Amino acid sequence: MRPRALTLLACGTAAAATFAFDPALAQSVPPDTAKTGESGTLSTQAPPGIRPAKSQSRPAEAVPGGRPGPAGLPQNIRWTEDWSKRPDANAPLLEKIKHIPIANDDVYLTLGGEARVYYTDWNHSSLGLKPNDNNDPVQSRLRLLADLHVGPNLRAYLELGDNREFGEQFPTVPNRDKVDIYQAFVDVTVPLGKAGKITFRPGRFEMPLGNGKLVGVREGLNMRFTYQGIRATYILPGKVSVDMFAVKPIQIDPGTFDDGPNHAIDFHGVYISAPNRIAGFGTDIYWYEMDRERATLAAGVGRDDRNNWGGRLWKRGPHWDLDLESTYQSGTFIGKDIKAFGTMFEGGYTFGETAMKPRVGLRANYFSGDKDLTDNKVGTFVPAAARLPLISEAAFFTFSNLMDLYPSVTIKPTPAITVMAGPDFLWRAREGDGIYIGPSGASFAPYAGSRTIGTDLNLEASWQVTDRMAFRLWETYFAASNSFQQNGGKNGNYFGLMANYKF
Repeated sequence: MRPRALTLLACGTAAAATFAFDPALAQSVPPDTAKTGESGTLSTQAPPGIRPAKSQSRPAEAVPGGRPGPAGLPQNIRWTEDWSKRPDANAPLLEKIKHIPIANDDVYLTLGGEARVYYTDWNHSSLGLKPNDNNDPVQSRLRLLADLHVGPNLRAYLELGDNREFGEQFPTVPNRDKVDIYQAFVDVTVPLGKAGKITFRPGRFEMPLGNGKLVGVREGLNMRFTYQGIRATYILPGKVSVDMFAVKPIQIDPGTFDDGPNHAIDFHGVYISAPNRIAGFGTDIYWYEMDRERATLAAGVGRDDRNNWGGRLWKRGPHWDLDLESTYQSGTFIGKDIKAFGTMFEGGYTFGETAMKPRVGLRANYFSGDKDLTDNKVGTFVPAAARLPLISEAAFFTFSNLMDLYPSVTIKPTPAITVMAGPDFLWRAREGDGIYIGPSGASFAPYAGSRTIGTDLNLEASWQVTDRMAFRLWETYFAASNSFQQNGGKNGNYFGLMANYKF
């Protein structure tokens, strides 16, 4: 660990942040964590390891037409916010702009935004795969949004973004994008009476699916994953939601108003979520296909057309939480048949009546690798849009040819501060496949020897200062195994400190 990182860590731990508990993320949990609320509509439970602040016990549904978050609170997915209540005449300006009446209380405009600064310091960001891979940039993210509601069934949403990177040793593409249209869409909801409602969303938008692990938002970089196309969501309150989409990812270009859809990638599918279907467990099933004209694996470079067939069970009570998901992949890569799979488990027990509310947790993941790179089968699992901090905020590894086991302990010294720590033990799933590094997915060549990759030693913490202001901190030291070091791998270290303000 670098001396600079140690100094910042000592100064920042008491006032910092965690991925295991991010109050901002806890405010916006995807629809697949739904259960029936008192009103009979879909409400949500936080994913394992996440305990919402007292004021945010009803997190939003990140689906078009879903139930919004708690009234009057900023959300991680900004279009899930609820500012339908007109503020008092003596309210401060930042509250007044959240509900600007146009015709009546049903026709109003919401204005808002975000300012974020994120300092990151990597020592061997590629763990030795590439030379000169130290990097310590400062990211800046600015957002301005306008959300027009015309009654309960029509809205128009626009969000502009500006993203910069300073002091970098080498650029990170998703961190660099001058003023551009970040999101722009229209929601048209068709009420179906007792049969529910369906919402159509054409435009450009964020689109996390399920628990956001395999199709996430990429919060660690300035530019989240966004898509352009159409999405339709059917909701029968308290029983089922069906999400259908046909989109293309947005291609990030560094200039002003020059982003557009990436026509080399098609992404479409169906995601179905039902609360309390099996012994009180929430249940998801899904299929989606991502067709890339060019992908890179240890087995080669070329077209990757990959179907994902998956299911998920989850449950969260006052003490126990559980989330289990499994995905099978089929299709073709450079003309070879794909047969790959991934399984993700996360669970824990929270001692809610004990001081600091400790939670003992366990996470275990398996993402398949390729047994033989020379045959006509491809066994390497490739996620569509991975939430890389599932492994650690350092994002040293992607979800390919990887197994990990992560026991952790989480405590809350105060209601606003959460700290989590634990070791994450990592292995190759298959000796015949490479070790895939970071968001790019570049890989070390396969090698004989131990399948042990190494161990991440993680410390994560958060401080939710106010409903609008939060600080977060991460520290990960990666201790490479002897076998990995003998084949070019190196130890690595990551330190991150973020300040975020939403208005």
